[in-house]
Amino acid sequence: MRVSDVFSLLARLALIAACGYAAWRSVAIARADWSANEGTIQGFERALQLDPSDPDLVARAALFRNENDDPAPSVDDELRRAARLNPLNPAVRMTLGLREELAGNDAKAEADLVRAAEVDHQFKPAWTLANYYYRTGQPEKSWAMIERVLRLDPLGFDPSPVFDLCWREASQTGKSEDANAARIAKLVPAGNLSVQYLAFLMRTRRTGAAIAAWPRALAAPGDPVPGELREFPDYLANAGRIDDAVKAWNELVERGIMHSGPLNPTQGSSIGDPDFRFGIQPEAHIFGWRVAEVPGVFATASPGSLNFEISGDEATSFQILSTNAPLRPGTKYRLAWKADASGLNAPHDPGFAFQVVQQPGKAETACSPLLSTSPPACEFTAAGDSGLARIQLTYTRAQGTVRVSGALHILFVRMEIAR
Repeated sequence: MRVSDVFSLLARLALIAACGYAAWRSVAIARADWSANEGTIQGFERALQLDPSDPDLVARAALFRNENDDPAPSVDDELRRAARLNPLNPAVRMTLGLREELAGNDAKAEADLVRAAEVDHQFKPAWTLANYYYRTGQPEKSWAMIERVLRLDPLGFDPSPVFDLCWREASQTGKSEDANAARIAKLVPAGNLSVQYLAFLMRTRRTGAAIAAWPRALAAPGDPVPGELREFPDYLANAGRIDDAVKAWNELVERGIMHSGPLNPTQGSSIGDPDFRFGIQPEAHIFGWRVAEVPGVFATASPGSLNFEISGDEATSFQILSTNAPLRPGTKYRLAWKADASGLNAPHDPGFAFQVVQQPGKAETACSPLLSTSPPACEFTAAGDSGLARIQLTYTRAQGTVRVSGALHILFVRMEIAR
């Protein structure tokens, strides 16, 4: 046999051997993956026997044992081996760090958690390290990691736990809530995250901090406008901050976010849409009109009036319409209205009437009937502790009368300073 033939044969044999090894290796890897995917300790053990040096498999097996609360030192050994095989696996480093912390090895714990945050710039490693620094009483390092977390893509995670950690960390300083709020506000980037921070403050009832955060949230671009912005006046009013609620409402009106007129209770402008020119809003808010859903009563809006079609099958007593009006304590107000009841079966039905209920204390003023021949107005004085009044139109059928039916048009409902 010629030398060239010998080399050719050897080359073919080497190729066949390589192909055979590759095929065997593929089968081994497939079997190892299949065993690992069982999700059991035994499955991972069989997988490691087939492929003991695969970095991903070693890491998965060690992480699985940790997730199943295995305290054995062999888990730490396997995690370290996985870290050597793949130094860029952040999950392994984070798990090692947390186990080292649990064992009281703070220096090793910090080194592993720092390494995880170095190789992976996403949320979880930085968040894990920030919490570690909080738990171990290292506030400045914790603040630095919190700031890093908040500079990440705000769409990539729910920031509420981060905001909560901010306030827990700030509570350790012994400073006032205003000082803590100012420090945290500096960390929150402008834009959508500032709206999410406002929502967090509203949920956790940190009213002072929410008022301070409001201007940045309001300035955040948004399309559609975040619901938290429209809900802010409601939140403030419910917290008893009526003046701040009016200010926020007017700012929303100015930007075209809230469809209403401006409010100025000092001058008597306490009803945002007295002429119903903005119609029925899909979402009623604190200073907007609320049209009650009453079986047998159907509401529509047209320019300059609110219209009710009443079938005659309605309840004996029901509320039709309501809004909230900001007040100046001690000020005398006059509520005035105009209605067209020519389409009703009883155009002078005495059952329709406004009530003014002041908050707090619930001092109630019952107005003359809506459709009476007397002047359509009602005067009341805001109590010394009152900042808000609920204006509500109700109907109560008088005994011995037939059910009302037909069309009722409310043309305006206004408040003014009584002279």
